[in-house]
Amino acid sequence: MSASVRTPIGILSFPNLFSPRPRAPGGEPVYQCSILFDESAQKDPAYDALKRAVREEIDDKNGPGKSRDPKFMAGVRSPFRPTSEKQYSGYDIPNGIFISPWTKSKPGLVDAVRNEILVPEDIWPGQLVRATVSPFWYNTSGNRGVSFALNNLQVCRADGPRLDGRKAAKEDFPDYDGPGAMVTADDELPF
Repeated sequence: MSASVRTPIGILSFPNLFSPRPRAPGGEPVYQCSILFDESAQKDPAYDALKRAVREEIDDKNGPGKSRDPKFMAGVRSPFRPTSEKQYSGYDIPNGIFISPWTKSKPGLVDAVRNEILVPEDIWPGQLVRATVSPFWYNTSGNRGVSFALNNLQVCRADGPRLDGRKAAKEDFPDYDGPGAMVTADDELPF
């Protein structure tokens, strides 16, 4: 496995970062997510570093220059996939690309100022994140290519729209002041 590389900031999708789940029926449970990159993120030097790390992994495992051999690469699965191949909320990014890093062990999770995130509800699809990932070569059951191992993830911004459409409870309800309403004024607090 290659050295760790930091991604550019992208949009978090399908975060499964607190409890491992199988990627396929009967498969081994893993922690995983997808990170979506718009055209701006694809111009970030960190995106170039990701692509370079993938090329280095291909060449390291298959021989120098293989990453630039069109005939060889025709049978290699790329970890960079167009968002247009999915019909999920938020994937309608013009010329967008996504990666789906995963790991068998729980990744480190921090917020924008590097405080550890310990509560699953503090991470949701739609947040702006960046991650450290390590590209790795695989050749399994006739499938060969490069994927990314997920090392750590940082939530950079959490004020954007959620991709899952879920709202905060206070946004779903108006104030209730009918019979039995539980309203506590500051001067009514028991302490």
